[in-house]
Amino acid sequence: MTDGLHLTLVRHGATDWNGAGRWQGWSDTPLGAVGEDQAARLRSRLAGRAFDRVFSSDLARAARTAELGLPAGTPLTLDARLRELHFGVFEGVTTDEAQRDDRYARWQLDPWGTSAPDGESLSQVGARLRDWADGLPGGRVIAFTHGAAIRALLCDLFGWPARPQPGYVLPFPYQLSHTSLTTLTRTGQSEGARWALVTYNDHAHLE
Repeated sequence: MTDGLHLTLVRHGATDWNGAGRWQGWSDTPLGAVGEDQAARLRSRLAGRAFDRVFSSDLARAARTAELGLPAGTPLTLDARLRELHFGVFEGVTTDEAQRDDRYARWQLDPWGTSAPDGESLSQVGARLRDWADGLPGGRVIAFTHGAAIRALLCDLFGWPARPQPGYVLPFPYQLSHTSLTTLTRTGQSEGARWALVTYNDHAHLE
């Protein structure tokens, strides 16, 4: 097997909480009808592609997206490191609701370096995703994960800034669609590894 890695990251399909604007984090919400349709469209997009390994967050919305997006019976490895940001006390709330809590404003001064109350910081999310990604051998890998998790990994890998965004809980000025494909390559391993971003937020199957 080649030393190189080709990694495809997939954000899970939409849930009813997504539609309601509720922050999910580690809350184990299922895919909604919209998300199941998105995953079915993704299946057509991925048809004919071969992967050496398939991973998913252990949260149901990601694992179900994998089950619907790939051929039946595809072996799937669940890994908790691929989970979404843990929002702590803000799990299940909307932005409007969170803004009534003084702790939200303090957290939002630096959501990259500061943990949500009883939760995680985005730098911690980036670190655990990086730990998972750095441990992958070469080959073609696909992983079903979450929106903040993917963007935190990219910030960790490439040193992208994570600046607070007015009215948006995550410090990212770029969006990431449900079931979108983000692809990276890695040459070498350990300290000499070189990562490259090939595509970001490719959601042509939804258009």
